[in-house]
Amino acid sequence: MPAPAPRPHVMALLFDTDFDRPSGTRIFRHLDGRPFTDEEQALADNATLEEFQAAGVRVHNPEAGAAAAELAKLVHSYALRNHHALVQFMTHEDMPEYDRLCGIVVAGADS
Repeated sequence: MPAPAPRPHVMALLFDTDFDRPSGTRIFRHLDGRPFTDEEQALADNATLEEFQAAGVRVHNPEAGAAAAELAKLVHSYALRNHHALVQFMTHEDMPEYDRLCGIVVAGADS
């Protein structure tokens, strides 16, 4: 089922929202610094992921974060076994950093 279309009144509010706020708080303010009214806060609290994304807000998605961690593990397992294949794609500037990081990872795996 397709996601519902963004609601214009919610989108207008989100475009006038200052998302630079202390981490962990859900209290919103307008771009000019005015705090949201209770009604505006309720709208923001009930905005959909699609509405936030349509307003250009990067929203943390726990499922994507978990998938990225699993992807990193998978790539890591291939990278250690196939070091020579990866190096051909690296710049000369990246090679020393890659070697340094691999050394840390291998040392950590041995402990």
